[in-house]
Amino acid sequence: MKLINGSLLLATAVSAAYPAWSVEANFRASFLVYGNPTSTPAVAYSVPAGSNFSFFTDREVADDVTLSGTDRIIAGVAFEYYANYAETGGLMFRMYERANSGVPGALIYSIPLDILQGGGLVDIAFSYDVTNVLPDQFFYSVQFAGVQQGNVAGMIVPDQSATSGSSADQVLEKRGNKWLEVDLNSGRGRRVGLRREGNSLRLAISDAPRTVVTVESTSGLGVGWNPVGQVETDDNGDAEFAGEIDTQDQVFYRTVVP
Repeated sequence: MKLINGSLLLATAVSAAYPAWSVEANFRASFLVYGNPTSTPAVAYSVPAGSNFSFFTDREVADDVTLSGTDRIIAGVAFEYYANYAETGGLMFRMYERANSGVPGALIYSIPLDILQGGGLVDIAFSYDVTNVLPDQFFYSVQFAGVQQGNVAGMIVPDQSATSGSSADQVLEKRGNKWLEVDLNSGRGRRVGLRREGNSLRLAISDAPRTVVTVESTSGLGVGWNPVGQVETDDNGDAEFAGEIDTQDQVFYRTVVP
């Protein structure tokens, strides 16, 4: 299949999201196709809105698509994500053929997008082009730059199955040159970023919005944990804990939700 040609882009801010716990492993997205040059584009694949979870990672992650119907000329793609920071050109969206091994294969489309503070609903529109033919089955992926030092970003996981077309209950993450399945139900949702500057400690915490989080520390694994403070996440699910470290020995930290 040839590479898919140019598009138009619209991105709008959306409400805050929070990390995934136990969910149906599909990202919120839809694909539209043309029947003919004058027809209204039809939905060939859709995972609708639902619970407002997110999966945070700095790696490339992909979800599979099986289109419904027989029309295959792409008219548009829409997807939703959350981010607590902004970065110009920091979000890379890609589409791949499905390889015989069941993972992303040949690249058929890519475009860099801006990351918006608070996340966004991205709508990529394509003009009618008879050569822009989608495979029956393919993958789309995203990768966020700048995920570090308290910055989090990820696709919305609505805990829904596809209502048009279909998708396997799994997502893939690229690690090195391999695509591996990600278990969204493994408790990876909560994120804590730690930064030490001299004796100053800062923890960037992402959890459910308006959640009281207890920060605990210990001098070694297997040793008892001691509470050192509490913070409440804001409407975006973000909080920061600041403290002092008065030892040169190793210290471990964790967050606990009562």
